Amino acid sequence: MINLNFKIKPIITIENSDLWIFTGEIHQMPFSIIEDGILSCERVMSGKYLEMSWGLEVSELLIHKETSTLEYHGKFVAEIPTIEIYEMLKKYKKALESFDCGA
Repeated sequence: MINLNFKIKPIITIENSDLWIFTGEIHQMPFSIIEDGILSCERVMSGKYLEMSWGLEVSELLIHKETSTLEYHGKFVAEIPTIEIYEMLKKYKKALESFDCGA
């Protein structure tokens, strides 16, 4: 017999299908990597760094102060306002904490 080990986690939904791989990867990230994405956005938006890279395996986000560039396997996908990514990650982190999926 197999024990059913599970977690219920919130998900991020985005209407633009070009970004589904990105959100799919975010759902698989450990809490610490979500926190790292938030910190990376804060560092770049404050001017501490000009650019930072954040992602998991398929997606890479090149974070700049105003606009970040999303790539899949090194190919351009979209430009996204950095503040929107930052706000999304902060809200997702809060949701993970409320579902007790945090650190």
